[in-house]
Amino acid sequence: MAQDHSEFIKYYGDKWWRINHLYKIKDRNKKLITFKCNQAQTHYVEHKAHRNIILKSRRLGFTTYEAIDTLDEVLWNPNYDALMLSYDKESALEMFDEKIVLAWDHYPDMAKKLVGVDTDRANKLKFIHEGKKTSSIQVRNRGRSGTYFKVHISELGKIAKESRAKAKEIISGLIPTITADGFVDIESTAEGDDGIFHDMFWEAWNRGEPTTNLEYKAHFYNWRWDLEEINKVDVLEVPQDFTTYKNKYDLTDKEISYYYQKWLSLNKSWNTLFQEYPTTPEEAFVFSGTRLFDAIKLEWQKQWEKDGEKIGDWIYFEDYNTSHYYGLGADVAEGVGQDSSTITIIDFTTSKVVARYRSNLIPPDTFAHVIKKGAEKYGECIAGVERNNHGFTTLNVLKGIYWNIYTEEKKDKATDKVTEKLGWLTTGSTKPLMLFELNDAMNEQTLIIPSKEIVQELRTYDQTDLSQIKFNDDQTKHWDLVISTAICWQMRTLVGLGKYKKETRDNEDNYNPHDIL
Repeated sequence: MAQDHSEFIKYYGDKWWRINHLYKIKDRNKKLITFKCNQAQTHYVEHKAHRNIILKSRRLGFTTYEAIDTLDEVLWNPNYDALMLSYDKESALEMFDEKIVLAWDHYPDMAKKLVGVDTDRANKLKFIHEGKKTSSIQVRNRGRSGTYFKVHISELGKIAKESRAKAKEIISGLIPTITADGFVDIESTAEGDDGIFHDMFWEAWNRGEPTTNLEYKAHFYNWRWDLEEINKVDVLEVPQDFTTYKNKYDLTDKEISYYYQKWLSLNKSWNTLFQEYPTTPEEAFVFSGTRLFDAIKLEWQKQWEKDGEKIGDWIYFEDYNTSHYYGLGADVAEGVGQDSSTITIIDFTTSKVVARYRSNLIPPDTFAHVIKKGAEKYGECIAGVERNNHGFTTLNVLKGIYWNIYTEEKKDKATDKVTEKLGWLTTGSTKPLMLFELNDAMNEQTLIIPSKEIVQELRTYDQTDLSQIKFNDDQTKHWDLVISTAICWQMRTLVGLGKYKKETRDNEDNYNPHDIL
């Protein structure tokens, strides 16, 4: 085993130099070469955080980079245990044999003398350092036990598509095994518009830079990063659809020629092209179902996109204007930790979303106080609260602390008697109505939505959900912000501008909308 390695460290102590000089890989032509970070990998190294989630195009080499980076960590850091997870046994074996073992087998002899190696366990290399300290790297297709300083998960999107339970087990069972100051890297191509990878990526992407080491940072690397392959392509004459696409994304002649050839190689399948070689994150998550909201129409919303002011679970996009009328829509979650309770507030005067709230941790009774706060902030506006299921709990509390609540009135045709109930009831008839009217607002570019989260939910909304009224735990998406936005838009239609204004309430001593429910 090991000789004193102070001299070696003197010359080879820089990790970036080691990564780009000491490790061998097989290139795309199966030729043995020295690994050097490409442009995408270099950019990632310069911008990564403690926890990262990478949405990528094919063949950018992130799994290879992670294998080399992780091997280097365990070779140079005693007491460093790392796990690499792949989506099935075959890919795990290939990752271990063709990347990690190959790199170790061709590691410089001088460097090999610095550590001992134990290869008794399958898919695991254990290294023995000075003072009999150890480190290890192993590859699995499942992982739960053990404590790791670094975990890399390859193709989580594919895992989630094949087994939602397995993907959930990986995130809930494996990630907690990582030390508090450890690292997590998740990389995948998109595999449809569903699942835990999709949700984790968009949550991190929409949030932006992480504020703690436990929050994920989202990275997106599209096909344009593959400069080596793009530069090999001859410029071709492409069909009009591709010329339009070229102009839309300001592509070069070589880039659109490369893209066109990929389309041909994928049997002219646009969906497969978008998924395997996406240009934008939205394009990557090709949806297998039927979207309600037109993706092209939603592109119009990008010009209004803004981060807003984040305060707790609220994001405020605009302050209250005393000369404007506002409305609030609220969707009450079915249970803490499941779907989310959400609020959307719209300025009815300008038809613009001015605030949104989302939390999957707030109980229904406490949610009433959040609704009150939001409504009061925007001029004691009308509050349309869904009364389905847990909405009753929220409304029971809200009616005692706030006055301006949407009230449904129904007239009995036989007796002419009018009954009133607080809140908006989502039924098999009202849900399609409110969603189709929201869709009309999107198509007619009537409603402005600066919230990236709301627009993203609109992009993925599946028409099959129109018939879903009760909470379904097996359904991976609930589109809670879509529902609160649709309810709020209904308030604009049903209540109009200022039907329940503070001035009206003050002038009608006998008006009390809370004698119901």
